[in-house]
Amino acid sequence: MMNRKILCIDLRWIDSSGVGVYIKGVMPGIVERLKDVSIIGIGNSPHLKKFSWSHAENVKLIDCRAERYSLAEQIQLPLAISSRTDLFFSPYYTIPLLYRGKLAVTIHDMSHLTAAEIISSRVKHTYAQAMFRTIRRQASVIFTVSDFSRSELLRLTNGPREDNIIVTHLGISSEWSKAKEISPVRSTPYLICVGNVKPHKNLGRLVDAFLQVQNKIPHDLVIVGQNEGLITGESQDFFARVRAAGKRIHLAGHVSYRELLSLVAHARALIMPSLYEGFGLPPVEAMAVGVPVAVSQTASLPEVCGDAALYFDPLSTEDIANKLVKIVCDDDLREQLKEKGMERSKMFTWQSCSSTTAEALRKSLGIATSSYE
Repeated sequence: MMNRKILCIDLRWIDSSGVGVYIKGVMPGIVERLKDVSIIGIGNSPHLKKFSWSHAENVKLIDCRAERYSLAEQIQLPLAISSRTDLFFSPYYTIPLLYRGKLAVTIHDMSHLTAAEIISSRVKHTYAQAMFRTIRRQASVIFTVSDFSRSELLRLTNGPREDNIIVTHLGISSEWSKAKEISPVRSTPYLICVGNVKPHKNLGRLVDAFLQVQNKIPHDLVIVGQNEGLITGESQDFFARVRAAGKRIHLAGHVSYRELLSLVAHARALIMPSLYEGFGLPPVEAMAVGVPVAVSQTASLPEVCGDAALYFDPLSTEDIANKLVKIVCDDDLREQLKEKGMERSKMFTWQSCSSTTAEALRKSLGIATSSYE
């Protein structure tokens, strides 16, 4: 690795539900396309060694297990970054504020400046503002996962330049194309919603809408995603309403990847009622396996789903309820959405995402395109 540029990447989030999917998706391509760059991955070293790309000749691992959103990460992470680092890449907006070197960052969404539950907390809001302010001022390249997130970043923050903000749509793994081959996890028909149980996911209105139509459709509602231990989780009132619904609504919590593949693949439809999404990967994954989707007509979802989704007003419980019945019962619509969805899902690949990302990182490192491209 002598005389090579050094790229240091924060990989501590690799097992998180959102950012972790992104890290796992882009890292193989980054390692492959930057073979002439020394890559240092920071995180849980024994765990990172389970990924094949971590054994590449140009990769080295440094152990750092500081909890995210903690004071420890602001102390330990800068110490873990090699003093010889030419570029530090953070796959999330929580950067080490004491780091003074060249910086690359991925912004997934701006919910930390828009979500009411965060804005209402002066500490959380101030923390997020400090992060985004530093990113706009110091980062040599900023990746956003959608045009919507890019526009939100520009709307909510100020910076010396805009030409360093690059859109890199997320991708889906190849496992989704064969997900229907996995045996069903549930024996009764159901609709599925995938996402952590947070207020901006708008699950309260989805639950209310489902309760309005539960006697019109035989399907249960299954909500997959972390529902405990979240910094900004749902209210106790929400959980009480779910419990009151009895067996028709299931909070599945965190499930294994294989179980997630099966649950989505065998669902009647996937529903995403979010008020705010930087990208919205679950609908694209459902499209890839031929499952119709109904989503909010807001934020990045129209950009991502195009004409391959059934849209509803996320603030209207009545509209959500009507669309639940429609996507279950209208067979012609379902077939149209299935065909359009499978075709649209082909637009989103990790190969494309990692290629654009690696090219921008190479440019930021100040090195020419290599023969590995």
